[in-house]
Amino acid sequence: MKKLLIVAIAVAMLTAGVPAHAAKVWDDMSWWGNTGATPEPHIETGRCPAQMARSGYWWWPKEPASNVDDAELWGNRGIVYRNWVKPEAPVAPPPAPPVAAPAPPQRTAIILNNVLFDFDKAVLKPEGKAEVDKLVAEMKKYPEDKVVIEGHTCDIGNHAYNMGLGQRRADAVKKYMVDSGIDVSRIETQSFSFDRPAVPNDSAANRKLNRRAEFKITLGG
Repeated sequence: MKKLLIVAIAVAMLTAGVPAHAAKVWDDMSWWGNTGATPEPHIETGRCPAQMARSGYWWWPKEPASNVDDAELWGNRGIVYRNWVKPEAPVAPPPAPPVAAPAPPQRTAIILNNVLFDFDKAVLKPEGKAEVDKLVAEMKKYPEDKVVIEGHTCDIGNHAYNMGLGQRRADAVKKYMVDSGIDVSRIETQSFSFDRPAVPNDSAANRKLNRRAEFKITLGG
């Protein structure tokens, strides 16, 4: 590669009234000191007062590193009166924080309508069976789930009789579930007579709603 002393050229560029043709090659000095040639420029010491207003750097590279296609020469050696700032080394962006795996969705128990019974009856009606079928399908899907079937009555009749009626209603649902393939060990039953009405027993319509079986599901692991 060619090697030039750039002192005269650099000084000429900084002098007022430089003819236009003098800057054809050296008009862009952004490359100066940043070609990659080593060692890098170092500031001149021991300058006279006349030079204090100017920045002087010695550049005497020994290892070449030319620009693309050698459009500008790397090997300009000597003192260059021109400001130079060492380029900052590129800073690698901080590593992205690890992305936490999304938490598995929290499973909740299936919501079922109460299974209703006719007055003084413990026989599952078709609409009641359809509701129990939903629970059967869910418990087959999740074999660790368990259920407590609660039998309830309206307030007609004495408490002792209704305790038995509530139990028969719960047992009717249990039998249907066992016949549908659910292990008996996963099902418990309990009667509450008319002690826990869903709605007040103050009308015929409300009493129909209290003749029911409810489900309390415990989710497995």
